Amino acid sequence: MSRQRKHLSTSESFTVGYAMRSPPVTASASETIVSIAEKMITSDIGAVVIVEDSLPVGVITERDIIESILKWYNKPSERSARDIMSSPMITVERDATIREALELMKEKGVRRLGVTGNGRLIGIVTERRLLDVMRGMLKTIAENI
Repeated sequence: MSRQRKHLSTSESFTVGYAMRSPPVTASASETIVSIAEKMITSDIGAVVIVEDSLPVGVITERDIIESILKWYNKPSERSARDIMSSPMITVERDATIREALELMKEKGVRRLGVTGNGRLIGIVTERRLLDVMRGMLKTIAENI
């Protein structure tokens, strides 16, 4: 039983920094929706962090782009990130635990968090990625019981 507790306490120490994607793909608030969509395709990602003066101010997801195209009748080249980004960008420090990050996501109703270190954006983490890491930790724990 003590062996199991040791693994549990060790698994709880995994931080957001362990699970984040770094560096995050970013764009300025003035970039067009087309430019942001191209970044998503090139980087094979589902969200781009919008920054101003190196600070995260919002996020744009694939869903945001689809909704904007439908809303503005296929004129994404005429709209900027500022028009469709979700703002403010909710952030978490890289040394926060995975549990803390998931609780913050639930509290704020978001599925992505900017990850900061020393006040600077250093990554992005998604709910799916955090849950995948937790699933792996639980599998490891179960194998060691």
